[in-house]
Amino acid sequence: MEITSLQGASDADLLRQICRQDESALEEILRRYQGKIYGLSLRMLRNSHDAEEVLQEVALVIFQKAGTFRGEAKVGSWIYRVTANACFMRLRRRPKVKEIPLTEELGPAMNEEGMVTEPVADWSSIPRDELERKELADRINAALGELPPEYRTVVVLRDVEGLSAEETREILNLSLPALKSRLHRARLFLRKRLADVQMP
Repeated sequence: MEITSLQGASDADLLRQICRQDESALEEILRRYQGKIYGLSLRMLRNSHDAEEVLQEVALVIFQKAGTFRGEAKVGSWIYRVTANACFMRLRRRPKVKEIPLTEELGPAMNEEGMVTEPVADWSSIPRDELERKELADRINAALGELPPEYRTVVVLRDVEGLSAEETREILNLSLPALKSRLHRARLFLRKRLADVQMP
């Protein structure tokens, strides 16, 4: 495949070229995905230096293990999975910090059927121009940072990156009910935190 044709190549074609040690194909796949890799890493790790290092690690994994891609999911989903795994590995090496009690803090009380049993704070009343202010954006990021990594990742993939539930489930190797449960609790937690920062 000529270098000039790489931009029109499919992601799967690029991976096949990478399997043949084609560095120009690697450069093209990174051109397409480096922003997403870095963005996911930054939101998960909350450290730009670590996010840069994960980007390099993921590039190396793509180059060395492109042949492990089986074609059962999208190439982008595979890259997200590699990125998430690299981030989780770094998080495991960090000093342990006290995590938010999942049963108490990640949203309101629920009954055995999973239905909310108390009112949920509504963040839709926060004025739109307030959401655009840096101070509130910082608070949103801080609230996101309070979530345990496995909850934060679900929110980032679904609500920030815009992936489907099926793609997110595949990337994180979760059952659909487990994914929905994590996403529901994480969203409720964020709504509560954002409702708490409304201006009087």
